[in-house]
Amino acid sequence: MTIAIIGGTGFIGRAVAERAVRRGLQPIAIARGENPVDLPPGAVFEAADRMDRDALVTVLRKHRVETVIDIYALGMLNTRAVLDAMGEIGGRYMLLSSVDVYANYGGLLRKESPAVQPQPATEDDPLRGFRYPYRGNPHRPKGVSAELFEDYDKIVLEEAARGDARFTTTVIRAPMIFGPRDPQHRFAWAIKAARAGGLAYMDERAAKWPNSYGYVDDVAEAMLLAALDPRGAGRIYNVGQDFVRTPIEWLLSFAVVLNTPLEIETVPAERRALLHERADATDLRYPLTLDTTRIRRELGFSEPTELRDALLATIAYEAQQAPR
Repeated sequence: MTIAIIGGTGFIGRAVAERAVRRGLQPIAIARGENPVDLPPGAVFEAADRMDRDALVTVLRKHRVETVIDIYALGMLNTRAVLDAMGEIGGRYMLLSSVDVYANYGGLLRKESPAVQPQPATEDDPLRGFRYPYRGNPHRPKGVSAELFEDYDKIVLEEAARGDARFTTTVIRAPMIFGPRDPQHRFAWAIKAARAGGLAYMDERAAKWPNSYGYVDDVAEAMLLAALDPRGAGRIYNVGQDFVRTPIEWLLSFAVVLNTPLEIETVPAERRALLHERADATDLRYPLTLDTTRIRRELGFSEPTELRDALLATIAYEAQQAPR
């Protein structure tokens, strides 16, 4: 089987390529090639713009691709050409979606006021009622153009892909993803505080906020499993760790791995302590958590990486990024 990974040279895409090579596959990593390409041996790079339908069709036909894993689908603006190309070749399309499709995310952003769902969301739980969550929202991940974020919406993409009868779609709804090469450095704050040791102060509003995470290699393995298993056709799967931790618990986890004595004190908002920006920007009454039972029961998924190893790899990466 030949698979293509659109956005296959970045943080998540490279991890998918590496897991595919381990399975004995020769993945085709498709990207514009504007940044240095560092792929695992055995992967093939093809330069193409995801917004160029004809270029995509040419590459996919050249390699007789049967399955496409789309890492960087943000909105219809940068994904319409991909779906049109899939319509030409058929086969299986895997869309990397997000926990942000669920109703709690609308409340978290203060865009709407759904009832707080305290338990982790299942794939059948209600989605947020509004569209385009980043329109007018200054709190956006870095590295993406304003135009693309104005158009961002994974719900719109899920509906478009699943509604296209020319190919079969599998959807992965992922949590916050961390690990080596993470461009957002999601745990840099915790690693820095854990390294310092002693007494750390954390905003009391954020300290006990439940949130789901996934280690990049584990999420990549889940994506491959769901994309390649016939039972995954037409299905939606939540992916992430099978436990939920709060920021306090994550900080303590990093301190344990680093073998650093650490105490944490929660303080009021005016102290502007750890995670105060997150608390200022969002309504943390709303958890952002995922129930990942379905992919485990239906496809037998389990994380290939021990949590300690995942934390150590993340620590090592962040150490390389620190100013010298």
